[in-house]
This record gives sequence, structure tokens and C-alpha cells, in this order.
Amino acid sequence: MKVFNIRFILAISVLIISSCSVLEHDPQDSIVPDQAFNSEASVRSAVIGLYHQLQSDDYYGASIQYASDNYTDITAYAGFNIEYQEAGDGILPPTNLLVEKIWLGAYRVINGANEIIGGVPGVADNGFTDEERIIVIAEAKCLRALGYLDLLVHFGEHWDLSSIYGLPLVTQSTNSDYANIDMLARSSVQETYNFILNDLETAEEGLPDSDNRAVVTKALAQSLLAKTYLHMNDYISAETYATQVINNVNYSLNSSFLDIFQSELTSESVFELVSSSLDISNLALWTIIRDEVLPEETLIASFADGDQRRSLIGSVDGKPYERLLKAEDFSTHANPAYIMRIAELYFFRAEAKHFSGDTDGAIDDLNTVRTRAGLEPYTDSNNFFEKYINENMWEFFGEGKRLYTLTRIDKAGEVLGIEDFRRIYPIPDREFTIEGNQLVQNPGY
Repeated sequence: MKVFNIRFILAISVLIISSCSVLEHDPQDSIVPDQAFNSEASVRSAVIGLYHQLQSDDYYGASIQYASDNYTDITAYAGFNIEYQEAGDGILPPTNLLVEKIWLGAYRVINGANEIIGGVPGVADNGFTDEERIIVIAEAKCLRALGYLDLLVHFGEHWDLSSIYGLPLVTQSTNSDYANIDMLARSSVQETYNFILNDLETAEEGLPDSDNRAVVTKALAQSLLAKTYLHMNDYISAETYATQVINNVNYSLNSSFLDIFQSELTSESVFELVSSSLDISNLALWTIIRDEVLPEETLIASFADGDQRRSLIGSVDGKPYERLLKAEDFSTHANPAYIMRIAELYFFRAEAKHFSGDTDGAIDDLNTVRTRAGLEPYTDSNNFFEKYINENMWEFFGEGKRLYTLTRIDKAGEVLGIEDFRRIYPIPDREFTIEGNQLVQNPGY
């Protein structure tokens, strides 16, 4: 099997995307299949484009994290962009730009994955082995599943398997015509989960068990399976998959919380989306350079004395207010996105154990992360969800996990004081302006 240096690949991906005839990107970073897949090299370039789209501002470059954090009790708005103000006000209309960007950003990744999945089998290149083809398709399926899971927990009634409000499931390349996705009706929540699980099971089988944290691996597929089953209330499966990743020798809870964010690709990361000065993220833009995403005063005040996690909220020279410092590089903007960390697997397993009746095991997993932050362990499992919600907030602020976590455990209304229908975002208004669309808006919007 050939080994590719993904950090180098991502560093040059902007240059490739702008100059390579294989990836004739339109303004939406699409791939035109009849131009793309004529060699192994063209497939590798398409994979680069897939990672590049994943780290765009529309998706993990800022929008999916900061929309959720502003919408909940993690961050507050003090800037000028109305889309962040609406999120900060807790009332996201269907016209909100962040809602539109996340929807389109995820579907662009899905479309790119569809093109790879559909195009790889027909590539006539004797040097492109069957093993390599299996891995590339598995990689694309894992990222397609990630896109659909992100969409479902933000735009679909993911807590109700009987709900009709799932997602439009695009399974074929749109040939760069994004209007095609608007012509599909919404599948049910159960059908959407089934599609995600099928992709992840195929990915788990085909992906290598690698310690390359900058690309999709078997452990990421297993982590996403744990997360998916947790959302489906299948706690035995969620615990099983979380345990597989926790016990994988390639990963471990980093001994220092600060080191995760001040170093690159530590043992903590299951999947860390690398950026560079050539291929930047906007994670520092909105919270350090600008004032759209600032830590809530209630969050700042909630940390216990000695909690190391508090030190990643602080002052920046020349700026008012304290800032989120997990993305502290505001000179080159080479800030990674932490899509999956081992700490999150401990939270998944703690939640699954609690609902399965293993209260001692649940608090042990929570304490594993808590004591890493320099705090004394909890001595009992009383008021577990109060502890779980707080630890989750202190551990993952700035990473965009708050809304769907609270919704999954049925605490969004209680903690955030929002109406039930606002537990998910509205389908973007633009989707309903296209003639012939078959979508139905989420109830309440």
C-alpha cells in the first residue's frame, strides 16, 4: 500500500485545487466526474478536495462549531455579523446564513464523497490496486457518514426514530449540479440512521487501523458508530464501539489538556483536521480577531479553581473581553479542527453506561476526563446528568458539541430554556425557492 503524507497534501491543496485540471473546481469546490477520474493520481486529488471542503468556513473551518456554541450557553455575540447575532439570540430563522452554510457545506462533502465512491471502480489504472481502491472508497464513505450524521443531529429530529423528519439522502454524484439535492424528499430518521450505519460499517471494514490522526481511519469509523448508536439509544452498541477506540493502543487521553491545543496531532486526537498557512481555517477569525464568538460570562464563572481548561479562555493583547484560545494562532490561521478526541469517547461511554444502569462505570469514565483537568474526582454518581452536562461544557467549549448533546439526553429545554422545536435548526430557506423541491420544513419554523 502506498503511503501519502496527508499534512503535506493538505498544505498544498489550495495550489492543487486552483491549478490541477483533475479538480476543475467551480466556486462551490465541486468535482466534475467526467474530468476527474482517469487515474489513481486524479482520485488522490479528489480526496484532497474532499478534505479541503471539510475544513472550509462553511463546515469545520468555523461554522458548525460556532453556530452551536453561540446558539447555546457557551459563547456570546458582540460583533457585527447578523448570522452570529441571530444564533446568539437563540432564534435562528430559515434565512440565517450560518444555517445555510452548514447545510451546503456538509452536502458538498457528501457530493464529493459520492463522486469518489461512484468513480473509483471505473478508474483504468493498473497501478491502482484493489486494496487501495477499497481504502479510498471506505474513506469517502466514512466522510459521507460524518456529513449525514452532522446534518441529522442539527437539522433532523434525531431523537425520534419514528419521525419523518430525516434528511434528503443523496447517494449519487450530482455532477456539480447542487440543485439535484433539492429535488429529493426527506427520508425518515430511521432510514437516515440506517444509511449512516451502512456507510460506517463498510468504512470500518475497509479502513486501516492506523495512528495517522490527520486522515480517516478505522478508529474514526468506530467512534462515529459509537456516536450514532448513542443517538439511537442503542447503549450496548455505543459502549462497545467506544470501548474499542479507548482500548486502541494508537490513542490515549493526553496527560495535559493544554498540550492538545498547543501541539499538533497528539495521542488525544482520533481525527484532527489539519490546517496550514496555505489552507487556513477561520476558527481564530471569529473569536480572536473579531467579536462574533466570545465566551459567555456564565461559562467563565462556572469553572472550579484549578481547572486547567479555564486557561484556554483568556485575554489577547489589544483586544477587549476574554477570548476562546483553543484556536490561538491568529497570525497564520493554521488552526486544526478537533473532530473526534478520545475524551469524547469517554463521554460517549459514560452516557451509555449510565443509561444501561452501570452508574459506577459511568462516573468512573467521567472522572477519567475530569481528573486530567487537575480536579478531584466525583465521589458518587448522584445527580449524574448535572455533572455530565457541566463536564461536557468545560471540556468541549469552542468545539460545537453542546446543542446536540443536550438534545440527545433530553435536557436542551431545561438547560437552554428553548422551545422544543428549536432543538434543531430550520432547513435553509433557499432550499424552498427552487422550483420542484420536495422538502418539508421542520415543524415550528
